[in-house]
Amino acid sequence: MQTWLMKRNCSFSPKQVGGFYISIVVFSLLVAGYFYLIGAWMILIFTSIEILAVTIALYVYTRHALDYEKITISGKQLLFERSWGGKIQQHEFNTIWTKLVHDESTGKDLVLKTSTKEVPIGFFVGANKREQFGKELERYLGI
Repeated sequence: MQTWLMKRNCSFSPKQVGGFYISIVVFSLLVAGYFYLIGAWMILIFTSIEILAVTIALYVYTRHALDYEKITISGKQLLFERSWGGKIQQHEFNTIWTKLVHDESTGKDLVLKTSTKEVPIGFFVGANKREQFGKELERYLGI
């Protein structure tokens, strides 16, 4: 059995993002509160816009921080699993009838292809390692 697990390269875990978010919101509210107390009430509008923008950005980040692709080959079965924004997609292939091809439009992207379906893979593999990954995976296909 051979398994490849490819993950997104993220600096913060979702838990760390939560702590970072709370610290930014508290600091922004402290600064806005000070200016509100000295009579600059308009600062509350801009602070609200700032907090809303940070909330949206960090929400999108945390939704995709745990994205991954997993390829498992066991005997003649290839199982491809992708988690994207919390939604999991699974595709099952027979290694005998499956080819790994380069996408015709870009020439760089990898695609698992059979007569009935095509699934792009290797989204989380760096461009410099994509060719090596493709060669390693091809050894298990068409056997």
